[in-house]
Amino acid sequence: MSEPNSFRRINQALGKQPKIGPFPAGQVFPLAFILFISWSIKEIFHLSWINTALFGVWLMGTSWILTGTRAWRFFSKFVVTPYFVRAAVRYESVLARQEQLVKGGRIKK
Repeated sequence: MSEPNSFRRINQALGKQPKIGPFPAGQVFPLAFILFISWSIKEIFHLSWINTALFGVWLMGTSWILTGTRAWRFFSKFVVTPYFVRAAVRYESVLARQEQLVKGGRIKK
């Protein structure tokens, strides 16, 4: 039997966010998109690789600081909330409307 003071081994990855190297897995595609944007700006404006690297690192750092491992905290601020308007519509009976259409000859019985 095991001793009452011994600890059980558990999976240490439980409760942690997945990562690819130092980057959170949820930021791999946004960071790749930022690299593509940096490279595109380099090609359009014929910049040097140093300027491109600095611009890319600046954008990636800004993205990482704003979102971090809890991206939902930043992006949830931009969710559009529904706009409800109270409006009164006059009730019109469906049967009365149908009778008017039949009398007017628009609908044949």
